[in-house]
Amino acid sequence: MKYKTIVDKNESSLLQIIRAAESFNAGGFLESLRKRNLSTYEIEQLTFEVREHQQKMNREVRALVKFSETFLTSYATENNRCFETTEQLFNHIRSTLSAARKVLRKTCPRRMKPLPEGKERPLFYLRSTLTVGTHAGDLFGVESFELSVQTLYRDMTTFFVTIINTLALCHRMIISEREIRDDADRCLEIYNDTCAKLMDEVRHLSRWLEDVKQLPDSQLLNRKQRARSEKSFARENYHQYTPAELKEMLVLELVTKGHNAGLTDEEALLWPNDHEQAMRVRRVIPLFDQLGAEGLKGKMDSGLVIEFLKWCKVESKLEKQLYQYFCQAYKEQGGRLQPLGWSSVCQVRKDRREQHISDEEQAESFERRLAAIV
Repeated sequence: MKYKTIVDKNESSLLQIIRAAESFNAGGFLESLRKRNLSTYEIEQLTFEVREHQQKMNREVRALVKFSETFLTSYATENNRCFETTEQLFNHIRSTLSAARKVLRKTCPRRMKPLPEGKERPLFYLRSTLTVGTHAGDLFGVESFELSVQTLYRDMTTFFVTIINTLALCHRMIISEREIRDDADRCLEIYNDTCAKLMDEVRHLSRWLEDVKQLPDSQLLNRKQRARSEKSFARENYHQYTPAELKEMLVLELVTKGHNAGLTDEEALLWPNDHEQAMRVRRVIPLFDQLGAEGLKGKMDSGLVIEFLKWCKVESKLEKQLYQYFCQAYKEQGGRLQPLGWSSVCQVRKDRREQHISDEEQAESFERRLAAIV
């Protein structure tokens, strides 16, 4: 009779395996050796296998701990749409489950009575002598046996402790996720924190929009627009979508708000919270040649370009994207000067920092130039 070795990926199975591993004791260990009648060589081979499994499990535990540190506080994670959380965790501990299966199968009874027709085969971890039943053990304990037996017992103890700790961590994550999902305030806090972290990536996705003639439909954005409140939306969609889907929603949300204010896609991403400044920049670009913008050899004056970038009030890490937007808009408005290369702009920006000229001073200088012609 074969044992069932495929474990259902659910919380019940997780708890069953934990209970089985917690049942490991010296009595069951010695009884298992007696039933299998293992030679010293076979015991040493089993010890070697257990140690190999232990190394794989240790690597898996480290990865699981790292995963657990961000999983609960990330609003969206990979594979949300493919797997439930319990399934995801089972996929993270494949080596641990495989190790448990291989070791426990070696300690299951070899002979079994035929099962009644229609009855399901027993699971391996519910039949192993190591984890099932009460066994008297030995009067003098494992220490009275030869060294190979003592070594195997110590290694198996470590082995089962690792299994317990790994599966217990998985179970705590499942419980914690459930508690967070029931707390709308906590879900909203995690949603806002995750969105803030993704926003830097989102605002660099303007190139993605260049090839899109019509904004794609976002299921997540539709759900947000139909939600009773932001709290209810955050609670209902916690760990239901991937980071890519959340980023797409953020892009479309920013762009849609920008469109409603009369902005282009690029302007909406550069000035998500200051649409008025976006419109001012748009109005100033056609006036650029009147600001004394001509430098050497028909190129733009580098100092004026830097002052303009600071006046635009975007984050420093977005200035390259802003400059690309400016050059394109300047060309479309019929500007007659040749824009500087981005490396030249960066050099001038560096020089001004070394001269201790602040961003505010440069923005004020551009404002004064602008006031002189308006």
